[in-house]
Amino acid sequence: MQPRVAVILSGALRTIKKTAIYLKKNVIQHNHVHIFACVQNDTSQSEEEWNTWLAEQFGDHLKSTIWFSHEKYPDWPAHRDRLLEKMHLDGGWKNYLRTSGSMLEYYQLHLAYLEMYHHEGSMGYKYNYLIRARTDTIYNKPVDFHWLNWSDDMISARVLRITSEMESHKMEITNKSVFMYFMNTIISDDIISNIKDLLAEYCPCETETMVDVNDSLALGKYIREGRYILTIRRNNLYVVRRELFDMIPSLAFMYGYYISPYSDAYWFNAECQFRSACYLSCLTIFDYNTLLEDRSLQYADQWNESDFFMDGVCNPKMLFCVVRK
Repeated sequence: MQPRVAVILSGALRTIKKTAIYLKKNVIQHNHVHIFACVQNDTSQSEEEWNTWLAEQFGDHLKSTIWFSHEKYPDWPAHRDRLLEKMHLDGGWKNYLRTSGSMLEYYQLHLAYLEMYHHEGSMGYKYNYLIRARTDTIYNKPVDFHWLNWSDDMISARVLRITSEMESHKMEITNKSVFMYFMNTIISDDIISNIKDLLAEYCPCETETMVDVNDSLALGKYIREGRYILTIRRNNLYVVRRELFDMIPSLAFMYGYYISPYSDAYWFNAECQFRSACYLSCLTIFDYNTLLEDRSLQYADQWNESDFFMDGVCNPKMLFCVVRK
């Protein structure tokens, strides 16, 4: 049986007309996947025109669309400035947070989350999993939760494949490293060949007890019941059990006040605040990223479509790509 999945889609519309086809193909996998959107119209088309287009693209999967603007949510700037006032930051960084989308990202998440929560109450059920997606990002592999159905034999075979791939690249083989790469590539076996290029991260929560990768029964139980979150490029896309998610939307009202052992000098940025919220929720983070994929997000002035697409098709080795234009 397929899990019920809520997709929170947020951000400025940007390149959604290029990315929507991948969202439909690889994220909206079945009838129990519902979208709750909170988006900004940064185009010349009207919201009415966009509502028609979104309905055509996503049909009954689209359960709610919030159009965010400062005019419609005049309480947001005042709330943002109250948070900034109490942060121990210099004026330059405060101005960065005021003008960038770092804080706004979580306010939009909160608004979409409220719609999802209301829908659950109205329908009398709760979602099993939640996916956060961006309007400007291609997700190039199916997020179809097939890993929940892996047998013990399939898990053992996958551990052997990952270990073999690591050995071929003369990587250090430990229980921790194999466990990390096993979980970081869980979305698709296709990306196991990327192991040597992965900027993989494993950020265990305080209560985490690492699983023995040779114990396929325990590893299978962890896959289905463990307190973890799968993230792509930190907070670009994430997949988590619905019951473990509730604290993350609170970033809209506590941004700048979450700090964890994984925080760095930029503890105040969107990625670090997200990670701290996960840590304080006792969520272990498994993060997938590579230098090539990271470049699609980091360096707008160096964005070259040919780096990520071949004959109009997204590079099959990639799990994600941010589309700049």
